[in-house]
Amino acid sequence: MNKTMLAIALGFTALCVHAQWHDGLLMDVQEVNITAMQSVKMSGAEAVMKVIEQYADGQYRFAFISNNYLLPAEHTKNITVGKNRLLIAVAGYPLLNDLIYTQVFFDQSFFFVALAKNESDMKRSNSMQIIRMNYEKRNALRRNNVRDTIQRNNIIPLGIDAAERY
Repeated sequence: MNKTMLAIALGFTALCVHAQWHDGLLMDVQEVNITAMQSVKMSGAEAVMKVIEQYADGQYRFAFISNNYLLPAEHTKNITVGKNRLLIAVAGYPLLNDLIYTQVFFDQSFFFVALAKNESDMKRSNSMQIIRMNYEKRNALRRNNVRDTIQRNNIIPLGIDAAERY
């Protein structure tokens, strides 16, 4: 029964994952149980990074991080995540130099993180505030800067982790 419900939830999630482009491929949808995540002392941003980095190699040089936004009303009836889990959907865009676009859903909110090989691979929209950062998977300083920015700007304001844990 749980597998059936998960398959239905993944189907609805695939309908709700949206970006600016139409040629994307949905590569993965993962749930992160927040209680289990916190029991192993993992931050929410680290959980997000671990999911994204399954698809990134050493060629990705830029990370783009959005602010938190409320889900549009037409999507809230299709996807209900709640406050006990994160839903992370990863899409790839082969025609945009293999851009990796990830949406993270929590309760009624979402944010996105995109990894790009070149700065010009990410087509920016004026309707969303986006932070551009240097990123390298194997460079601990740059990777951790991206993780810390996600934690500060997205995870803590959503209430997933408390500020004192950070």
